[in-house]
Amino acid sequence: MAVDQNVLVLGAAGGGVEWGTVLFTLITFIILLALLKKFAWGPLKSIMDERENAINKDIDDAHEAKVNAKKLEEENRNLLRKTQEEVQTILDDAKHQAKVQQEQIINDANVKANGLVQSAQAEIQQEKQRAIADINNRVSELSVLIASKVINKEISEQDQKDLVEKYIKEAGDK
Repeated sequence: MAVDQNVLVLGAAGGGVEWGTVLFTLITFIILLALLKKFAWGPLKSIMDERENAINKDIDDAHEAKVNAKKLEEENRNLLRKTQEEVQTILDDAKHQAKVQQEQIINDANVKANGLVQSAQAEIQQEKQRAIADINNRVSELSVLIASKVINKEISEQDQKDLVEKYIKEAGDK
């Protein structure tokens, strides 16, 4: 039984190596490698290279997109800051304009009120003068009437007026 095991280990029953079979197996293996290289390894390598290039391109695109996003974010921040400054400027201008308009309205109202007061005072003065003149006329008429009853004679109209004016002046001096 020991001999049978040696035969199986060496792979030959006759005890020698068959170089023809080894050479044929080696040539077949080399042809198989050449065919695999041409039909399997070449296209597989090409697909792997394309995939590597696509991945590298995607990485570069992602990096570029990240840089662009940061750039856009900074631009947006600057735009927001400028917009806030413009809004603040507009608000400040509006407040200033409102204050100027308020002062103008108050000034116009004061001028108009002063004008109305002066107009009212002038009208009051005119009414006062008319009332005094009316009172003077009535006083003169009453004085003439009283005087004519007291004297029992009629005085001319001109004499009456002179007499009344004289008494009014005397009364006004006192």
